[in-house]
Amino acid sequence: MLGLKMRWVERVVGSNRILLYLSGVTLVLSAGAGFVMRWVEPEVFPTVGTGVWWAVVTFCTVGYGDVVPKSAFGRLVASLVMVFAITFITMVTALVTSALVTGAQRRREEAESAGHPSVHEALAAIEERLERIERRLG
Repeated sequence: MLGLKMRWVERVVGSNRILLYLSGVTLVLSAGAGFVMRWVEPEVFPTVGTGVWWAVVTFCTVGYGDVVPKSAFGRLVASLVMVFAITFITMVTALVTSALVTGAQRRREEAESAGHPSVHEALAAIEERLERIERRLG
């Protein structure tokens, strides 16, 4: 199951659509958090737009502080948004990095199995040639 998920992540990262996916997830989560904050604290967040603005700023870990929840429940929601945002950014970074490294390893293995020498083998061959040239020259 994990292998299937990693292949999906590799495909998404490799297809150059990762920015589109990340933007979509961020937009959906920010909109959801904005609606929740409008419902929880209507006096602080008079419009859904204000709630979404706060959520985007919080989700992106910028935190301007122009709109701040006042009630305990609002702060609880804000805490959940912050923890989720930090976790989400960390997980996305780890998944993208893992997919890139796995893809590079797979390409290297395919090149080696196709008869292309590894970098270490190629360097060893170059060093050997240089030593033979140096011996002939002097």
